[in-house]
Amino acid sequence: MNEREIEIVRFILANKKTHYRDIAHHMKLSQRTIASTLNHLANILPQFGVTLVRRPNVGIYIEGKTLRLQQTLQAAKLGLPQSKSERQRYILAKLLLTTRFYKLQELADALYVSRSTVENDLLAVRQYLATLQIKLQVSHAGIRVVVTEKQRRQAISQFINRYWGQDIYAQHKHGQLVRTLNLPPKLQQLFSQKIISLVLASLTEFIEASQISFSDYEFQSLAIHLMIALERIQDNATMVTKKDSHPTALLAETKKLVTILERRFQHKIPPEEQHYLNLHIIAVTQNPVTSKQELPSTQFNVAKTLQPLINFLRANLTALKPDRELLHGLALHLNSALKRLKLGLNIYNPYTREIQRNLPEAFDAAVQLQARLQARYAVQLNDDELAFIALHFESFYERHRTQQRLRVVVVCSSGIGTSQLLAQRLAMNFNHKLEIFQITKVSALFTTQVTVDFVISTIPISHLAKPVIVVSPLLNQRDITRIQREIEQLRQTKKPLNTFFHLLRPDLVFKVAAAGGYRQVITKIAHQLFVNGYITDQEKVIQAAISREKLASTALDQFALPHVSPNLIKRPAIVLLVSQQPINWLGDQQVHFVFFMALNSTVHQSLREIYRLINQIIDDHQLAKRLLQVEKAPQLIQVLNDWQESQRRNFD
Repeated sequence: MNEREIEIVRFILANKKTHYRDIAHHMKLSQRTIASTLNHLANILPQFGVTLVRRPNVGIYIEGKTLRLQQTLQAAKLGLPQSKSERQRYILAKLLLTTRFYKLQELADALYVSRSTVENDLLAVRQYLATLQIKLQVSHAGIRVVVTEKQRRQAISQFINRYWGQDIYAQHKHGQLVRTLNLPPKLQQLFSQKIISLVLASLTEFIEASQISFSDYEFQSLAIHLMIALERIQDNATMVTKKDSHPTALLAETKKLVTILERRFQHKIPPEEQHYLNLHIIAVTQNPVTSKQELPSTQFNVAKTLQPLINFLRANLTALKPDRELLHGLALHLNSALKRLKLGLNIYNPYTREIQRNLPEAFDAAVQLQARLQARYAVQLNDDELAFIALHFESFYERHRTQQRLRVVVVCSSGIGTSQLLAQRLAMNFNHKLEIFQITKVSALFTTQVTVDFVISTIPISHLAKPVIVVSPLLNQRDITRIQREIEQLRQTKKPLNTFFHLLRPDLVFKVAAAGGYRQVITKIAHQLFVNGYITDQEKVIQAAISREKLASTALDQFALPHVSPNLIKRPAIVLLVSQQPINWLGDQQVHFVFFMALNSTVHQSLREIYRLINQIIDDHQLAKRLLQVEKAPQLIQVLNDWQESQRRNFD
């Protein structure tokens, strides 16, 4: 229930029996709005064991035992979790923030829910902890997590990072713009209000007094660490480390922050906590990254320090022919990322899944770079970090994707000055979408073969084999809209969309009842590619595909998109395998559909449109149901063809 519904339920219970006009007056809403809200309440109140009754000339009241409903209203009043996912996050946080046992009934009472509800929530909590290699201990004393202090803090940091969101804002203070932030309401219950206020006030004071420039992520990460640390200090559960395990001396800025915290907190910050805090401060200072494990604490010249990374990238990205912007952008990002990873600091990227799906070529480039980074710097990049790196590759592709632009001829009868103005305005508005192949007169247009995609003209032209868009030499907004529409329509009907179906060969489409695990699926597909002459070395393809999956899984929802280096593909093809039973794809991922992308350089220009079409297929859940219902493989292609035709009709 939302806040409006909760308040209406409270009003009905308080008055025993009421009417539309009374509720409307109390809520300061129209009776029509109240009626709509009550319709929704009538559907959700039965889950609390009660019924909403509305009788003409009698009134509106709630019938049944209201104890459970009253408990829910009390939980809402106290700001406790209401939804299933919120309860699971609450339980997870409670277990991670303390070393003691929790009894199930204790959690149920705190959440105002039944014991069985907590038991169901614990199933999801246990699964999440398993992904972090953390076990849940169950005994007569209750439940608790079995975890080292370092694991505990990393898990809490990752958990809070994921749900923190973007709650950063700026305000003027003493004539300056000062950045601060509030912990979102859903996370405030994890820490005492005293700790939250103390940390945010301390950080605000530290930033004003410090010369360090924090990014939003760095600021948030430090705040999370401090809240965890101070809660653990209050709980007498500070981090324990081995003697002489702090080789890096405390930075002056770290000492300054410790002084602020101890003054406000009225507690001494233990040496172990000071050391861990020092790691965060080191991570945001401009220190060089080396292939060694230790991190020097001296300041450095940016250009000089980045050069080894630039040299490393240049040597490992030769096939890509990287430009200066890619090398320097990646080096700057990696310098910070490698420090974070060496220090064990987590990062969360809210756009990871979106980047994996929509920028597969760039993400794959990041994955390939990961293996070399791991060998050189002994670090493991997670998917969130890889997604950030992928953005650098995508920017590089965008800068050099001229072959993807549509080619146009500009025709103008008003003189060369007017045509140049039109061409300039076209470039300003469609620089990444159009390539102006030629600026010409009408007479020249009919004496040469028109090989471009369409013509943009300031005068009407009839009987031309290519589309003609008539515009003003000044290119007004209406002209821009018409050109944009033509671009979108051409992109929908150009060759790349057909390339997908051209590569989806009937001899490489399979429908099976059960396919086993991902290794069996990849082996089966590689064998068919070899038998049909698409590859020359079956074992190399199998090993390459499995190795690629281990670097970063290609599973997305119900689909997996394994692939290998283009050098291993003799003839390009796309394999489709549909399994009625789910395929265990890596860890706990399960898929029903596998598109094996056996692509080489001959279809490089079509990659973006091929993946765009596959993303549309992944997004269409009704299509997935239809594909699973198909009994024989040939029908799969027909279903996809019918689907594509319906997509085109909808677009037209």
